[in-house]
Amino acid sequence: MSDQPAEQLPEADVHSVEQWLSADEVVLVDVREVHEYAFEHIPGAFLLPLSFLEADLFPHLDRKIVLVCQMGKRAAAAQKQLAKVGVTDTVNMIGGIIAWREAELELEGSRWDDPDYSI
Repeated sequence: MSDQPAEQLPEADVHSVEQWLSADEVVLVDVREVHEYAFEHIPGAFLLPLSFLEADLFPHLDRKIVLVCQMGKRAAAAQKQLAKVGVTDTVNMIGGIIAWREAELELEGSRWDDPDYSI
């Protein structure tokens, strides 16, 4: 057993991720649950809940994969699972959706729908 810390997997801040998305350089994968994604998500994000992730069946893509969740913990767990099966071109977005919202970047979902109170 080694005394050295485990290799740190790549992370990026929301502004870097936004630039990559704008340049179509990455695929954004949201690993939150369906109801969380429906409530709010980053436009263009694909939904693949961590609870359904089968790392050995994950497709090998031609672009970097940015993993996102609510705060970053589930995305880090998904990143570790993918790394174990050889999917290494992944990045965990630091702070998740919370950081994205705090940076006032675009979100969509039912949270942003105008409620219809008509009868």
